[in-house]
Amino acid sequence: MKKKIYNSIILVLYPAIDFIAVVLAIAFSYKLYRILGIGKEVYYPKADVILIGLFASFIAVMLLLGFGAYKKESSILNVEEIKNVVKGVTVTFMVFTVMVVFVKLAPSRYVLVFSYIISLVFVVAERTALYHILRLPTSLRVFNRRILIYGAGELGQALYRSIVNSPKLGIVPVGFIDDDLNRQETVYCRNGYNTSNCLRVLGSRKDVRRLKKELDIDEVYVAISNIDFSALTNILDFLKAEKIRVSFVPNLYKVFVHKMRMEEIGQIPIVREENYIDSSYVRVKSYIDLFLSFILLCLSWPLFVVIALAIKMDSKGSIFFRHERVGKDGKIFRLYKFRTMVMDTDPYTVNPLDHNDPRITRVGRLLRKTSLDELPQVINVLKGEMSFVGPRPEMLFIVAGYNEIHKERLKVLPGITGLWQLSGDRKKAIHENMDYDLYYIRNASFFLDVAILIETLIFSFRGI
Repeated sequence: MKKKIYNSIILVLYPAIDFIAVVLAIAFSYKLYRILGIGKEVYYPKADVILIGLFASFIAVMLLLGFGAYKKESSILNVEEIKNVVKGVTVTFMVFTVMVVFVKLAPSRYVLVFSYIISLVFVVAERTALYHILRLPTSLRVFNRRILIYGAGELGQALYRSIVNSPKLGIVPVGFIDDDLNRQETVYCRNGYNTSNCLRVLGSRKDVRRLKKELDIDEVYVAISNIDFSALTNILDFLKAEKIRVSFVPNLYKVFVHKMRMEEIGQIPIVREENYIDSSYVRVKSYIDLFLSFILLCLSWPLFVVIALAIKMDSKGSIFFRHERVGKDGKIFRLYKFRTMVMDTDPYTVNPLDHNDPRITRVGRLLRKTSLDELPQVINVLKGEMSFVGPRPEMLFIVAGYNEIHKERLKVLPGITGLWQLSGDRKKAIHENMDYDLYYIRNASFFLDVAILIETLIFSFRGI
């Protein structure tokens, strides 16, 4: 019953807010068109603007439904949902443009372009906000399924992080149980924005009956690495005997670091590895990177000059910070940033964790806050050493300690922005949070890149 009520709330909430966001985006676009006074300055009656907005919003919701934007699938930072939203809104305005031409409404092309861009920003911002807000209302928690995670090892902790990062699932982990006595009363905190979200190991198998009654547990998820079949069977039989609903995680967590496809031969499941780097996507992406970096450099050179003068006036030292990093296929290149710390700071020391670090200059604080210190990396993109979206380039001594899984992130060009930079873990070392980069590499696509770029533009003022 809990699950059905929660699903019904989500089923209504998301389409309704998307509908409102697109209507507001179109109304705002027309207002912007009138304020700017561009084009032929065509005047539309308010009723026509509202009617067009309602019509476009209805098409958007239907297409978003078709593109899977309302599915409850789990993904890191909700990017799968955002990617589907970008697809749906893009196709909506392609379809809408064709339709308005046929019915001869002929709105200004400026209004159409503004509507598309602003709709993308509004809907992505709204979805991102919902992702963070949905876990907060106590009124919704009564409809969530409360679970115990059996196993506090690597697999159980990974499951915990994934559940907390997927609030649409309506699952609330309330604690771990583990038969290892050394883990009793241990506390594990998830990474990300809310580091206060922690779970304690509350006991072992023998405590399940008590915990079910005390904590109103709905289900137990068994997540134990390297467990043999007989031990798993015993645990499942024990939980069933206690009349506790149970699910278990197959020990394929590390296998699925690579992109896999599930197939069946008869009743036998087969896991097959796929070549996840699409050569045509990589080629098109390189052309887009080259074009955008050239345009951005042409448009932003006055800003380069202003920032360079500010750095020189504020403190002694070079304008640029140069740092050797490891790029695609292990190739070493020199990364460029605006200098934000005082001269003679060790470039390989620990990064500042807050704005009060005495090594950061006055101008440096502003540059870090606005992420403008990253702007010179456009030069790296133009040189073909980086992309706009991709894993962050890591330092040489850290890459030297990579294992085979870590080396997967060297198969693509590093990026100025990416999932790690959007996460709440960006203040921590990159190599401590490989999940973000590995997810991107497995799922890289044009629409995923667009989704990451839009989120970066919306939330770029979170830097240190």
